[in-house]
Amino acid sequence: MRGELSSQLTSPGSSGTFYLLLQLTDSALPIGAYSHSWGLEAAVQAGQLRDRARVQQYLLGVLHMGLAPTEGRACALAHRLSRLGSESGVEKLQQQLQATRWAAEPRQASLDLGKRLAQLAERTWGISVPKAEGDPLHHSVVFGWICAQAGIGLEDTLRAFLFSSLTGLVSAAVRLVPLGHTEGQSLLAQLYEPIEAVVHQEILPVMKRAERPNLSLGWPPLSSFTPLQERDCQAHQHLYSRLFQS
Repeated sequence: MRGELSSQLTSPGSSGTFYLLLQLTDSALPIGAYSHSWGLEAAVQAGQLRDRARVQQYLLGVLHMGLAPTEGRACALAHRLSRLGSESGVEKLQQQLQATRWAAEPRQASLDLGKRLAQLAERTWGISVPKAEGDPLHHSVVFGWICAQAGIGLEDTLRAFLFSSLTGLVSAAVRLVPLGHTEGQSLLAQLYEPIEAVVHQEILPVMKRAERPNLSLGWPPLSSFTPLQERDCQAHQHLYSRLFQS
């Protein structure tokens, strides 16, 4: 059954990839993403995020300075590596992501989400994800690998990954600030254009420049400059009371 489902996803003219993408971005996906705030809870308790305008500014900063140039590019790399069948490249990517995640809670959260998503992909869609030495793969790597195996294009993969990541932050903000659910949906709607911009200006051009003349995959840089979010991620474990795991 699982093998049949996997072949249906990639068959010509199949709409299965669209539905798969909807599942991957669904907040109800049972991998535990709803239980993480990625430092936002610490920022709220410190009084830095009191209203919608500040939350919106926070989200844009995370998107442009951290999420897109690190996890976004990692997701794109994993997609390319999956198309090339390069499991050794996945190991290299995993090591680089491990080095960029110095705060313990978000690093473990990313590994936990990646592990659960890989297990779900195998059981639900018959898609196998490479194993890394030691820790499970990071979430962005698993997401990119699965989408490529399912025949989902790189642009749609990036849109889905960035949107689902920001959806998690908006969901946390709705519960913590607090914001109304309608305000939360309005925030998400205002992120469409920024997401599209980073896909086409900050990720795809970097991936294109990394392509070698023989069409093999080069290695674009992963970079991040979000010191305040990293500070909040590190501080979260010391909060007196917490609703979220990170």
